[in-house]
Amino acid sequence: MNMKQTLWLGTAGLVATFFTGSLVAQAKTLPKSYRGDWYGYVGSEKVGHVKTYYAIKLRLTSKRMDYNFLQTTQANLSQLKWQWGEKSLATYQRRTNKHHQTYYVLSSQAYQDDLDRLQLKTVKRNGKNTQALHWWGDADSVYAFRQPQRAYAWGWDFEDYIPTDE
Repeated sequence: MNMKQTLWLGTAGLVATFFTGSLVAQAKTLPKSYRGDWYGYVGSEKVGHVKTYYAIKLRLTSKRMDYNFLQTTQANLSQLKWQWGEKSLATYQRRTNKHHQTYYVLSSQAYQDDLDRLQLKTVKRNGKNTQALHWWGDADSVYAFRQPQRAYAWGWDFEDYIPTDE
């Protein structure tokens, strides 16, 4: 092998390493379409004559996930009041399923649960197609929306759910 071939091979190796490293770095961040606030509807309960509605607010950023539990007495889920919340550093890995659909795997040392995959989906809401964040894992599957909506209730398993509890 002469000197030109050796230099060419070395340069090609460096370029391949550079692009592979940048692809891995990009895979660990969440796309902008997933980032921001998402609301999940937990359910409602009636105590006396007052009906209280509960919701979850997820805030996804490229490096963090915030999980907040909210409540209101308004049926349209306006005037949501914060009850408690948790913040967690997170990383995301891009994956593709057998149908060539992209989803992201959520990883965090503080967040230990079976809900660890995120995917944008279109669901029917009042006869209209609405974009939703499908958040699922081995046992559970829930949907969150950009605006608070009383649809696709998560159920009471999430009432006292704290992501950092083990």
